[in-house]
Amino acid sequence: MNRIDRLYMEMIRYYQGDPKHIQHFVKVHSFSRLIGQGEGLDEDTMYILEAAALVHDIGIKVGMEKYGRSDGKTQEAEGPAAAREMLTHLGFKEQVIRRVEYLVGHHHTYKDIDGLDYQILVEADFLVNYFENGLDKEHIKKSAEKIFKTETGKKIVKEMFFPEAFQKSETWAQDALQDLEDFIEEQGIYIRQ
Repeated sequence: MNRIDRLYMEMIRYYQGDPKHIQHFVKVHSFSRLIGQGEGLDEDTMYILEAAALVHDIGIKVGMEKYGRSDGKTQEAEGPAAAREMLTHLGFKEQVIRRVEYLVGHHHTYKDIDGLDYQILVEADFLVNYFENGLDKEHIKKSAEKIFKTETGKKIVKEMFFPEAFQKSETWAQDALQDLEDFIEEQGIYIRQ
């Protein structure tokens, strides 16, 4: 089992008896990995992204224990130290730990996103939260237009929540040919036969 897989198992143990939070980080990790691959992340950045995706909500448990709440700001405040402790225990390198701490400490802050790992983590979390929170399409559309920057993330959000945008009419080929013929005529182009 590699270090990411050990972290995966450790997070399942951390949230034992809490399938809701386990399911959440599993889905965020899966979308993060998929978007990262689609965007061609290098191996080191993908490693950081996967680790951050697994522990991004680690501050929820601490926030609930300390304050009885787990809002985004509480997660950002309490998550980095808990993530550091777990990552250190599992033998992650210091530079990886520092970046993961930063991502965990900012994953509910949507301005000044620095780095593709940060952008992808935010997009993956939104994809999962849209569904888990049952948001309507209008809210999804408005926020997705502001949040999603990667081509892979945009494609996923459109196909997941707006499939009608990808449906072709039964006459799509004929329509495309007619558009081409109209363009040729407008340009005054004559094709010899």
